[in-house]
Amino acid sequence: PHYPDPLSTTMNDGISILLAFFVIVVVFRWLLASTSETQILRRPHNTTLDQFRMRPRPVTAEMVETVCAMFPNIPPAAVQYDLQKTGSVEVTCDNILQQNGTLPMPPAAFPQQSSTSPSTSSASSSSSSITNASQQSLVHRFQLEEAVAKNAAPEEPPKTWEQTAEKRAEILRKRKEAMILKARMRYIEQEKNDQNTKVQTVSPTSSSLPTELISKNFDLSSETRRQQSSHSIELKMGNTNRKN
Repeated sequence: PHYPDPLSTTMNDGISILLAFFVIVVVFRWLLASTSETQILRRPHNTTLDQFRMRPRPVTAEMVETVCAMFPNIPPAAVQYDLQKTGSVEVTCDNILQQNGTLPMPPAAFPQQSSTSPSTSSASSSSSSITNASQQSLVHRFQLEEAVAKNAAPEEPPKTWEQTAEKRAEILRKRKEAMILKARMRYIEQEKNDQNTKVQTVSPTSSSLPTELISKNFDLSSETRRQQSSHSIELKMGNTNRKN
């Protein structure tokens, strides 16, 4: 029988191992090069998206006042920080409801925008309109039209941990509904107080007008009496001189 040469067999195995190792190295380097090129190509696009997401959106004073009117327990700095990220009063209110009536405070290095309003009357009117629109949208979203029509006091569910996910979701929804109804009641009370304050500030000015007119008439009458008395004194002095 013919037996193979052990030396040639060993050499053939060595060559096969070297070729396989060379192929693996080439493929590995090709994969690394393609991955690095892909990252370089995608890096500017990702940087642009990150800069766009981190760029603070414009926030007006009316937007901050609207959210603070609905949720007065939240600091205005936290409201402005969330509005700079969302750019929407409705989305910020939704975030408050999802986080159980709280918002995170902005970091110390986060730039705060200085929002100014052109006038007090226009700011209050626009803030009231924005607040009313936000409340209407939230009422419509959570289907609270019947509770609003009945003007029923909101009942907050007990703070208990339920075993099933369905019951926990139901309790969370009831908490959101109670917070919306409470915010709406606070807004209505604030509007009534503002109207009463306006009426009280207008009434003293209207009642002060007759007093001013009376004082002016009194001054005129006293001046007239002075003129009449001085004229009578002159007449008496003239008569006395004639007699002498």
